[in-house]
Amino acid sequence: MVRSTSNWKPLAVCLATGLILGVLPEPVSESIRSGLLDLARPGQQAAIAVADRLAAWHPFASPTQTVNPDTEELAALRLEIRRLRLANLRLSKPANNTPTTTPTHPPLITTGLVTVRVLGRETIQAWAAGRILDHGHRLSPGSLVVEPGHSTLDLGDGNGLSKGQPAYSGRNVAGRISRVGHLTSTLQPLTDTRFRGLARLARPGQDRPVFSTQGMLEGTGDGFCRLTRVPATAAVTVGDIVYTDGRDQPDQWPMVYGTVVEAQLPDGAPHWDIRIRPAIDLDQLKQLDVLTRNLNPGRNLSRPLTTPESTSSGVLAQ
Repeated sequence: MVRSTSNWKPLAVCLATGLILGVLPEPVSESIRSGLLDLARPGQQAAIAVADRLAAWHPFASPTQTVNPDTEELAALRLEIRRLRLANLRLSKPANNTPTTTPTHPPLITTGLVTVRVLGRETIQAWAAGRILDHGHRLSPGSLVVEPGHSTLDLGDGNGLSKGQPAYSGRNVAGRISRVGHLTSTLQPLTDTRFRGLARLARPGQDRPVFSTQGMLEGTGDGFCRLTRVPATAAVTVGDIVYTDGRDQPDQWPMVYGTVVEAQLPDGAPHWDIRIRPAIDLDQLKQLDVLTRNLNPGRNLSRPLTTPESTSSGVLAQ
């Protein structure tokens, strides 16, 4: 077998290099050493990176390895959010999982809106003076219902209007029907001193108003209203909205009375002193929508509905 004779060459090269560096002056040898280190640095960095990757790679890591506490907290928060969502879903369902049923028969009372025009003062004066032609109907000036301080509307009882019906301009309350004739009727504005209506305060919310304390809205006769019976413990702020909470709203839809423009709480007083500006300008009204409530013509009112109870009681009576 022939031995390799080339394995001594690297050692000889290293020895010769060391001797040369030892003989050369120190500045020259230092510059050569720096150059050799710079040449070797990329290889050293690559070797270090490979070593770090091998140290971080544990394909057969045991299940008892340490878990980051931040990860545990995040997982717990996600579980809590999921639990709260499920609880909210359960609360939104009817109690005892009882399905809600819709009555099969039509409602007994139906509501509707009748649009009316507001007659101007000039028209009322011309009617009273007999300057409006009736084309042979022989209507006297007294057939027009007129009430001082109240607007006159161009519809009467022949169109379903009756005393006490609320009147709106959009979603804003204008007042109630006060007198009704065959052709016309009059409007009691919400600023009239005899006007009363249950109301509820609300502050603007993100999606809908947030309702709070109930009170009584009263007209003051000077173009404004006041809200009474609001306890001193309630939170009242200028800019709060006053909504209907009684007869002046259709079904469960609150309408707007006005806005709080002044709120004072005298020392020792049990209730707030609140001034309300109406949501509409009553002097600029041209037309209104009057809320009507009538018996549903779709219901058979000639005979009572037959129920299982009445049928069984009739059988027992026989």
